Amino acid sequence: MENEIFTPLLEQFMASPLVTWVKTFGPLAGGNGTNLEEYVALVDGVFLNEVMLQINPKSANQRINKKVNNDASLRIQNLSILVKQIKTYYQENLQQLIMMSLPNVLIIGKNPFSEPGTEEIKKLLLLLLGCAVQCQKKEEFIERIQGLDFDTRAAVAAHIQEVTHNQENVFDLQWMDVIVLTQEYVEPLLKNMALHLKRLIDERDEHSETIIELSEERDCLRFLPHASAAQSPCGSPGMKRTESRQHLSVELADAKAKIRRLRQELEEKTEQLLDCKQELEQMEAELKRLQQENMNLLSDARSARVYRDELDALREKAIRVDKLESEVSRYKERLHDIEFYKARVEELKEDNQVLLETKTMLEDQLEGTRARSDKLHELEKENLQLKAKLHDMEMERDMDRKKIEELMEENMTLEMAQKQSMDESLHLGWELEQMNRTTELSEVPQKSLGHEVNELTSSRLLKLEMENQSLLKTVEELQSAVGSAEGSTSRILKTEKENQRLSKKLEELENEISQEKQSLQNSQNLSKDLMKEKAQLEKTLEALRENSERQIKLLEQENEHLNQTVASLRQRSQISAEARMKEIEKENKILHESIKETSSKLNKIEFEKRQVRKELEHYKEKGERAEELENELHHLEKENELLQKKITNLKITCEKIEALEQENSDLEMENRKLKKTLDSLKNLTFQLESLEKENSQLDEENLELRRTIESLKCTSIKVAQLQLENKELESEKEQLKKSLELMKASFKKTERLEVSYQGLDTENQRLQKALENSNKKIQQLESELQDLESENQTLQKNLEELKISSKRLEQLEKENKLLEQETSQLEKDKKQLEKENKRLRQQAEIKDSTLEENNVKISNLEKENKSLFKEIVVYKESCVRLKELEKENKELVKRATIDKKTLVTLREDLVNEKLKTQQMNNDLEKLAHELEKIGLNKERLLHDEQSSDDSRYKLLESKLESTLKKSLEIKEEKIAALEARLEESTNLNQQLRQELKTVKKNYEALKQRQEEERMVQNSPPRSGEENQSVNKWDKENQETTRELLKVKDRLIEVERNNATLQAEKQALKTQLKQLETQNSNLQAQILALQRQTVSLQEQNTTLQTQNAKLQV
Repeated sequence: MENEIFTPLLEQFMASPLVTWVKTFGPLAGGNGTNLEEYVALVDGVFLNEVMLQINPKSANQRINKKVNNDASLRIQNLSILVKQIKTYYQENLQQLIMMSLPNVLIIGKNPFSEPGTEEIKKLLLLLLGCAVQCQKKEEFIERIQGLDFDTRAAVAAHIQEVTHNQENVFDLQWMDVIVLTQEYVEPLLKNMALHLKRLIDERDEHSETIIELSEERDCLRFLPHASAAQSPCGSPGMKRTESRQHLSVELADAKAKIRRLRQELEEKTEQLLDCKQELEQMEAELKRLQQENMNLLSDARSARVYRDELDALREKAIRVDKLESEVSRYKERLHDIEFYKARVEELKEDNQVLLETKTMLEDQLEGTRARSDKLHELEKENLQLKAKLHDMEMERDMDRKKIEELMEENMTLEMAQKQSMDESLHLGWELEQMNRTTELSEVPQKSLGHEVNELTSSRLLKLEMENQSLLKTVEELQSAVGSAEGSTSRILKTEKENQRLSKKLEELENEISQEKQSLQNSQNLSKDLMKEKAQLEKTLEALRENSERQIKLLEQENEHLNQTVASLRQRSQISAEARMKEIEKENKILHESIKETSSKLNKIEFEKRQVRKELEHYKEKGERAEELENELHHLEKENELLQKKITNLKITCEKIEALEQENSDLEMENRKLKKTLDSLKNLTFQLESLEKENSQLDEENLELRRTIESLKCTSIKVAQLQLENKELESEKEQLKKSLELMKASFKKTERLEVSYQGLDTENQRLQKALENSNKKIQQLESELQDLESENQTLQKNLEELKISSKRLEQLEKENKLLEQETSQLEKDKKQLEKENKRLRQQAEIKDSTLEENNVKISNLEKENKSLFKEIVVYKESCVRLKELEKENKELVKRATIDKKTLVTLREDLVNEKLKTQQMNNDLEKLAHELEKIGLNKERLLHDEQSSDDSRYKLLESKLESTLKKSLEIKEEKIAALEARLEESTNLNQQLRQELKTVKKNYEALKQRQEEERMVQNSPPRSGEENQSVNKWDKENQETTRELLKVKDRLIEVERNNATLQAEKQALKTQLKQLETQNSNLQAQILALQRQTVSLQEQNTTLQTQNAKLQV
């Protein structure tokens, strides 16, 4: 019947995918056996051990019984070896624990041909499959699996997932090596651990029940032989009665001998029993010692693992230390360069400022060149007009020359006529004298002739006088024409001088353009920011060059044409040698003076060029240093940001580590409990085995000894009860110790947190000190920059004053020379005064125009002053806001004091709660007994309280973070607004400075013109008309001076306003800096207080949990 029932099961089992997979390792029963033979080959364990050898060839070779011959003991031996190998492979090589119940070798060995036997073999094959799939030769075994059918492959894959992925069957121990575990990985782990714990507890209870049943059966078996022994003396008297009385004496003697012998044996056995008890006690002591050693070894192994991990971490740290030392050495080397870079930064900042000033100067020069280029077009037009005028003048001059020649001929004829008339008058006078001499002869006729002659001579004289008057008029007209011709020649000379002056200006412009080229090329190398501006400047310069080259060509052509015309005019206007000599001498003097002036100007220009080159080189170096320092500042700011990020990350990691430490401590406690339970079970098994051996020995002893053993058993039962009570007391002690350890761990954690808090405080203080040092350095740099700016400004002012003084000296020298020439020329010619009057009138007109321009500029400055006053109002509003900020800071300080008070109260609460905990520890024992009576669940209550405390703590953290973020955002917005206002004020100040510079330049030009006019006033006295013109000019000068004084007053007022604005700006800056420092200090205090509050809240939560535990 059994065979008929088992055959379908056997066919089903042999067709299963696990068996088909095992057949890939080789044939089971020679390849031609039946299902029964193959099943027997599987059950015997020889084939499966060979498969395990293929999977793990490094395993310890144990003797396998190859010829089982249906012997259950040999089969069990083979299968137990296989199960041990599988278990060791999972634990040591794969680092996995087999959580499923191991295959029962007894069922397979004794009842293989049954359904539970097949189930146990399936378990064996499943574990073998897990080993094969995860071993070193897994690729070969997976290829063999892929060679099977699709259905079998799918079934085998499902079995593989059962072994590898199902944590209920096999538990992975690799997570113990991982330092940080994610929450997604921890939650399923905890669930699996809880399930396994529950299963282990159930198994423990079952095994304890089976142990109790077995011990009761053993006690019953021990009591049975005593009952038979009690029945045997009852039957002996009947036997003795039947025997004969003869043998009584013999039997008595034998009995006595036996009694003696038995007594001796009893004594020996009692001695042996005592020895056994002593040995038992020694063995128990050794067992306890070995258990303690085992526990110590386990703790050492754990610590060794921890030390191993620490060693790896320390090795990594050592590797990092070498790198860090090299980095430290590099940083130390860089530290030496920092001072150099600081100086370089200062120089570069100065260079940048100078470059900016040079940039503004170049822009001004560009504007000047553009204005000049615009003026060049006007000058071209004026040149064309002058050419046309010259052509007209030449035509007029030719006409005048023709008239002069005609008049000269007429003069010659008139002179000839005068001479003839004079000769005739002399001849007539001689005739009259002769006639007077001959008057004596005849008076009457003589009178008539004299009257007639007199009438004739008077008429002729009247005619001659009239002709002389007309000739004098013509001479005067000719002289006026000659004067006009001379005026035209003087105008031509003026145009020539203006052309020469324009050519000089063009040469100077060319030199300036070349200088600007060099400066632009140098500025290209200095700064990348000016590249675009350079390109624009180069384009404009190229356009100016083309225009200037065109203009130069045109002017050269015009100069050649004018030179030709001047030469022709000179050839034509060679009236007298004396006039030519005077003109040549004048031209020579003018040329010598111009040569001297040009040479002095060239020397000065070369000297200025050298100075400018030196300044440019100095500014280049400063610009490079400034760029390097700016890069370093950016680098330091990035490093500060990275450090702040690292600090935040470290805080987060610290919080995570604390949570993980709590979880690890809980898990370690649970693991310890489990290990203790396992050790106790092992000890019980060992004790059972030893007791069974002792029972077998005691069963062989005599019946009389059994009675003594029964009495001893009673005592042993009492001892066992006492041991159980002791164990219960020890478990209670252990629970109390655990609670105390938890308390100690919580206190240690609080101490650690305080230490970490102190370390973080020190790090924060160090960072704050570093920030303060950097801020101080920046302030020092800014103050040094301001000092350098002021020094540069003073130097520039001195340079400008020196330039002005040098220009004044040059002008004075020139004016002295001009005055000397003018004194010589004023005595010779009166017409030059008229020319000078015209020039002075032109200058007065120019001054009027400059005055108008100055008035416009003054109006602009007044507008700017108004805008500055508006800005002052804005600054005052900002001051009001700053005061509000100060009030807010005071409120924050008040809040900080309140927080400190709350901290003090919290600390007092901590002390009170610690006292309460001590009181609660005293009441622990009573509460524990009451809890055992009531039967409450501690873990649920603690879990609920911890969840509520965690939720409260998270809410507090979220609120604190939100408030901190809001306060930081508000402060950042305020700081950004203040920075924007500061930038606007600095831009306005720069514009005002530039405009002041332009006004000063115009003012200096006006001063120079005034000095020239005063020099002209100090010249020697002139005629009445000249005095009138000079008086008019004096009045105009006085008016201009009054207007200039007004302009000066306005400029002084503007400068005072600027000075007050700058002082207010500096005061606002200092206030801002102070407020920023106060804000930073308050933020640091607030953060410290928040951390303290968080730590105190954590301590409160821990104390509340402890109180809850104690109350439970």
